[in-house]
Amino acid sequence: MSNLPRRDRLHSGSGDRRLAHTEEHKKGRVRRAILWVVVIVLFLCAGPSNSKWTYGPQAELRVRPIPEGMTPPWDLVRGAWRAVFRPPDSETGLCDDFVRHLAPEASGPIAHVPIPPHPFMAADRGNNMHCDGYMSDTYEAAGPIGADTRISSRSQGFGGYGTVTFDSLGRLVAVYSNGRGFKLELMDPHTLEELASHPLPGRPWYFLLQGVLPWKYIGAGMYFYLDDQDRAVVPTTKNTIQVIQTPEADSGSDFELVREYDLSDHVIPMRWPHQDSVAWVLPDWGGKYYWYATTGGIVGTIDIKTGAVQRVSLDAEIIENSYAIAEEGVFIVSDYALYRFSQDGTGRVSIDWRTEYERGPARKPGHITRGSGTSVSLMGGTDGLVAITDNAAPRIHLLFVRRADGAVVGSQPLFQEDRSGTDISAACFEHADETGQGIGVYSVVVENNWGHHRFPYSHPEPGLTRVDLTRHPDGTYSCEEIWTNPAHGICVFKLSFGSGLVYSYWRGGDCPKTTWYLTAIDVASGETVYQKLVGTGMGFNNWAGALFLHPDGGIAYSTTIFGLVRMADEAP
Repeated sequence: MSNLPRRDRLHSGSGDRRLAHTEEHKKGRVRRAILWVVVIVLFLCAGPSNSKWTYGPQAELRVRPIPEGMTPPWDLVRGAWRAVFRPPDSETGLCDDFVRHLAPEASGPIAHVPIPPHPFMAADRGNNMHCDGYMSDTYEAAGPIGADTRISSRSQGFGGYGTVTFDSLGRLVAVYSNGRGFKLELMDPHTLEELASHPLPGRPWYFLLQGVLPWKYIGAGMYFYLDDQDRAVVPTTKNTIQVIQTPEADSGSDFELVREYDLSDHVIPMRWPHQDSVAWVLPDWGGKYYWYATTGGIVGTIDIKTGAVQRVSLDAEIIENSYAIAEEGVFIVSDYALYRFSQDGTGRVSIDWRTEYERGPARKPGHITRGSGTSVSLMGGTDGLVAITDNAAPRIHLLFVRRADGAVVGSQPLFQEDRSGTDISAACFEHADETGQGIGVYSVVVENNWGHHRFPYSHPEPGLTRVDLTRHPDGTYSCEEIWTNPAHGICVFKLSFGSGLVYSYWRGGDCPKTTWYLTAIDVASGETVYQKLVGTGMGFNNWAGALFLHPDGGIAYSTTIFGLVRMADEAP
């Protein structure tokens, strides 16, 4: 570990790093070549979908659901084999529509330190993929508790949603992509009817030559945020940032492009056909600047009024995970180190501290790149902590890093040796007393998704783990693994403070058909509370997508490779 505020330290060892990136790229060529035929077919068949539907009494009829039982021939053979030789055990209920393991009252609200609302992001609602500026992956609202949970869905064919946010009226604002085209959509939260849409720049024809598989691409609005004026702030494939106003209720109007910032001259230059990608944007806490970052390692600010850009480059380091914004700056993890950046009031970027971590000997199965697979998550106040995982072998570690100075104050090894890895953000919070004051106990939930995944089939190792770090009165810290649930998953799971449940989404057991379940886990005990069947067939495959909870409570959404699923409690 090293704390390096000096800019020149970023360039040390750059030759070795470039060589390592080159070697890893060569190894990946063979693996990617196996999938090109499938990719080309999907890419050429997919086109931008810009259909426009309107409000009306027949709204539900206008929404095409995800088809049930959509199964490739080889899955039919596998299902027949299971039905004859491995019939489901009726006592386990693995293939049932609904299985309750604990009573609803077994779980309850969690006393926690509230996450400060960002003054320039949509308040008290999910305003980005990871819910809030702290990237906590937690919601204040209760999720479904399994009270007569009903399922509905929306499909436009192959394609899904990277991020779903909620505007001030509770409507869904999301970016849809089918692998080639992109568009911003406004949807009814109950019927999933499309109320308005706005086309976004698509992928160029030479995208396939860049060596990035569509399901591993993280740019072009897969991450965007909704601001305090219900405007979507969206990075695009053209390395611009579009600010798009959401239509007012019942106005019959469309999305309106308010402003666009061109960052094409402020990315890492690459030889054609490769291209650096502006993948993330968040507002500075003061509201005068946007922070942006590129996958190639650029971190910069944009003056919102003038469009002026100031930036720094992380030499031979890449960024593959979303970052967090707080009062004191932005927290970004590269494939080598965790950083805190700040700006001096004029937009000039400085590095407050840099903390290296164990990046591991190679990219692990299930990871997009070598290095940390988690987004940066914050807990507590400015005297609180940052949570990330490293990529150490034979087991990864959950790292607790002090926000003030970048010091690692706690480390906990996770999961089974040589089967340990995560490429999904953690969910985290600080516990509070009855007055809402922090008690110095921090909880982080991490998912194990180590596995040899080949789209659209994932094979993660089991394990969803909660780890607590306690700050003692003498200033020392201690870590403890509280529980591990044997759930499988590669989805961006979510934690609900309102219901005290962690929500995950993955395939069912050895059923004749491929089944997909919503699983609710008690965050206090780690026990599974219930499992709800969502659908059958590959159309309900979540494939590393995210879950989202509606701010009104009792409703969850999951993106899938064929659309969006709504899971809602119907009973009180």
